[in-house]
Amino acid sequence: MERSNPPSPKRQKTEEETTRYDGRPEDFDSDECTDEEMQLFDQELEKIGGGFEIDFKKFRYCFGWRSLDLDDSTMVDEPETNRDFIATLANLALTDHNANRGTCLELGKILIANYHPSCAVTFYISFEVNDPSDGNQTKPYRAVVRYFPGDIEVVSCNPKE
Repeated sequence: MERSNPPSPKRQKTEEETTRYDGRPEDFDSDECTDEEMQLFDQELEKIGGGFEIDFKKFRYCFGWRSLDLDDSTMVDEPETNRDFIATLANLALTDHNANRGTCLELGKILIANYHPSCAVTFYISFEVNDPSDGNQTKPYRAVVRYFPGDIEVVSCNPKE
């Protein structure tokens, strides 16, 4: 685990706090979540190996999980975008991965980022790396990074199975 001085994501804009990230109507009542819905969501998390690449459209209620619009700036101040912020987190995870495994992978394209807020915000990041030791091949990777106020914790960084 690596901790470092984090970038500071801004608090989401007030007018966006009522925006639905999952396409559901504003009048959706989260208290109506059924046991079956909880089981289906848990099965989705297990199937995809964590909070990566969740198909949020399949669910009526997502238990706080959200997809991050990489081209928006809800987590950062413009002109920076969420993609820039996520790339910073992915680079921290990849630096940790390279140090622990003696590799020299380089960050390629950020593919998708989901997050789950709690006392920290946990980001589930899917991205591509370039591997100079393997003919500069592009390989899919995933990282889990927790953002605490004033701190970042790299939980994991591994090739996508």
